[in-house]
Parts: sequence; structure tokens; C-alpha cells
Amino acid sequence: MKISGILSSIIFICVAVACTPAVTFDEPQPANTKDLSKFPNRLKGEYVSLSDNSILRISDKLIERVYDFDTKIHRNELDSTMILRNDTIINLETNEKTFVKKMGDSLMAHIFYTDTLFELNADHILRKMKGYCFLNTRYAEQNWEVKKLSLHRGKLTIGSISAESELETLVEITESPKDTIPPYQFTATKKQFKKFVKQEGFTDTETFIRK
Repeated sequence: MKISGILSSIIFICVAVACTPAVTFDEPQPANTKDLSKFPNRLKGEYVSLSDNSILRISDKLIERVYDFDTKIHRNELDSTMILRNDTIINLETNEKTFVKKMGDSLMAHIFYTDTLFELNADHILRKMKGYCFLNTRYAEQNWEVKKLSLHRGKLTIGSISAESELETLVEITESPKDTIPPYQFTATKKQFKKFVKQEGFTDTETFIRK
């Protein structure tokens, strides 16, 4: 992904930093379920995030997040690899240029950034169960992070597993000991995974509204 000049110093403002998932499974979930070759038609479209107004796009095989907004930074926030020349910030290492608007000691820049969240392939597997879609992302050779995708009355929700109470629920349902350090890995049958979903799993959620 190309990030021009000024974005490299402020990208933390608009893009969540990838981190170790709280929980992984040793195989895509739900287990023993057919992979989907594309996203269902009812999910396709554009959605607006309620947290930061970014746009989530779902197509046949792809979920993208688009950040498109203006942001302000102080001149002192520019690091030694960047210089301000008239209305342009120049990255001395890459020669990339970013146009800005001066506002006193601050600089206004336009952010346009596209982040690919999920793309159907061998490392990103889509499965479905009971009206929900599950995004399986390979974290390591036999470690899969799973997120729940649901749509109800124009409200799209992406849920992750993170709360301590959810870990205890998984330990109980799968009858597995909890690892000492994250990510906590579990083996779950289809029946056990279904039970976890039914018991309000995936409580760490972000909501989007269809445009």
C-alpha cells in the first residue's frame, strides 16, 4: 500500500495497527463447513463506520476500508526526513510530495488511504452458519483468527473475540486448557463453535451503516 509523504508520520491516526489476536483456532471455523467462493449478494455494497466515518466496501471477494478526510498536524510533527517547501511537504528519502494548506503553525492535509482487510484466498477463508458469515484469517501455519460478520436492517457488524469472559466460555465449551500467553488457541468442533456463537460470542464489535 502506497503512503505518500506526510501520511507516514500520521497514519496511526486513521489506521488501526495490526496486533496479535486474542484467540485463534487450529482450523477455519465453523469446522467441517464448505468454504464460500464469494460474499453473498446481500452483503455487497458500501457502509459507513460509526467510529470514524471511513467507508467499508464489500465486493465479490474483497473487503476494503477507505479513509478519505482532512487532517491537521503541527509543523513540529514533521520528522527529519521531511521538509516544507511553500505548500508542499517533500519526503527527502522517497521524493514523494504532499500538498498542504497552511493554517498558522499547523498544516492541513488530505488523507486518502485504502486498506485491504480481507481478500478471499488460501489465507483468507469465508464460511457461513446460521445467517452469519465468518472471516477466517491465517495468523500462522495452524492458527486462524476468526471474526463474525452480520447484517441486520442495514447495520453491518464485525465482531471479534477479546473479552476475558469469552475466553472462559471457550475453555468451558471446548474443554480445553487456556494457553499461558496470547494468542490463546482452541480446537472446536462445529457443534462447539455454534454453541459459542449462540452464547453471545464475538462481543468486541464495530458497526457500519449501509450507504
